[in-house]
Amino acid sequence: MSPWLHETAPMTQIPDFRSDLTAAQEWVAGLMAAVRADQWNAPTPCTDFDVRALLEHLSCHPAKLVATATGADPRTLPSRADIDTNSPGEDYLKRSATALEQWADDALLTRPLIAPWGEAPGGLAVGGYLMETVAHGWDLAVATGQNAEADPALVAKAQAIADRALSDAFRGPGSPFGVRVEPRPQAGPTERLAAFLGRDWDESR
Repeated sequence: MSPWLHETAPMTQIPDFRSDLTAAQEWVAGLMAAVRADQWNAPTPCTDFDVRALLEHLSCHPAKLVATATGADPRTLPSRADIDTNSPGEDYLKRSATALEQWADDALLTRPLIAPWGEAPGGLAVGGYLMETVAHGWDLAVATGQNAEADPALVAKAQAIADRALSDAFRGPGSPFGVRVEPRPQAGPTERLAAFLGRDWDESR
């Protein structure tokens, strides 16, 4: 079991985040569609990626979702995927919808599967993808000057996943998440989630 999934719900109480992930993907697709040609090389709060690389990273998620649903190991797949630079949002949304078709069977939610961070019940794996999608949506939005606040109800679920699943031992150098950042007093729910996951952003960049 991964260290950041240090607590798990009883197998009969795993939440169903599939429709929430769909909503998060639709939000991200809209952000992708609004990226201007002069923004492809812009930096993002996710320091490993500029805007183009971030879109390529988000576009690898559908293949990883399929791998998780089918019992394969998504960790063997690339962390970036080619994108249609003419219609990145449409391309991403099409791939995402096709991937979620693999999750139609409710039994997958309680089945032990392999997520990008290790073994977890399928429902929690989908929750992890939801959290990452919302966080990267914030990355993309602030990097490209768009409204970075997602649906608060959606963000509340992503935050609940982060609160429950992310241990401090899984933060810092060499880890997927940074040390918590103090959010601005006026920060909205999505920005607060990003800060909790270790994101920081200087708007003057």
